[in-house]
Amino acid sequence: MTQPTPPPGPPAPPGYGQPFGYGQPIPPPIPPRPSRPIWPWLVGGAVVFAFVVALGGTGLVLALHEAGQRAVPAAPQPALPWAPPERAPATPSAEPEPPRVVAPTVTISGRGDKTTKVALEPDAGYVATITHDGDSNFMVEALDHSGQPIGLVVNAIGAYAGDRTVGLMEREAPAAFRVRADGAWKIVLRDLTKAPTFTGKASGREPAVFLVPDAERLGTQITATHTGRANFVVRGYGDDDRIGLFVNEIGRYRGTADLPPDLKVIEVEAQGGWTLQAVR
Repeated sequence: MTQPTPPPGPPAPPGYGQPFGYGQPIPPPIPPRPSRPIWPWLVGGAVVFAFVVALGGTGLVLALHEAGQRAVPAAPQPALPWAPPERAPATPSAEPEPPRVVAPTVTISGRGDKTTKVALEPDAGYVATITHDGDSNFMVEALDHSGQPIGLVVNAIGAYAGDRTVGLMEREAPAAFRVRADGAWKIVLRDLTKAPTFTGKASGREPAVFLVPDAERLGTQITATHTGRANFVVRGYGDDDRIGLFVNEIGRYRGTADLPPDLKVIEVEAQGGWTLQAVR
């Protein structure tokens, strides 16, 4: 389709050439005059500003540092509430206890009334095997270092033979023994560990002492019998020198008592047949 020919326009002003129109070649556009960008100036200014600020900040820091060195140090701030407490210094572990010294055997003897000093271990317990061949009263008392009685070991009439504890009822090892007798007598003191072991059943006709290594394994009760006419006493010793009395009767007896779990030693006083039986 042919475009209509436009009417002639007004004459072009001098210097502009032919006007743009249909059928005329379009001259290339005149490039605009380049303008100088502004961002290099902005960046440069920012760099200079930062450099100036940095120099000023450094000087400020140095000034504050010098002032801080001349200033009085501030008081320490209290610890924050959630700060962990300081650990206490570790306590050194306790030294292991030295092994117990087994007391040596001590023997004393005589005839009739006599007071004899003995050198026993202060903290030791003993089993004393005592004999007497007289016919009248026979008495053995334990004395302390001042000569005062601290325990009655034996009080019988006539011939006597049996084992008794020494240093348990008295709470200390005696310094001497006072004997009242009309015949020959003998006392052999051995370390308590030399006493026989109670295995759950025992019998005899004389006073006796037994070690109890594990009372809980033996049972919860103990049954005792006695067929003699004199005193019948069954005594126990536990932890912390605790003393318990299972039986204290005269003449024939049969009965049952609780067996403490901390029982360590059983002592029997009798002048006739007796039996002991642990019961579960």
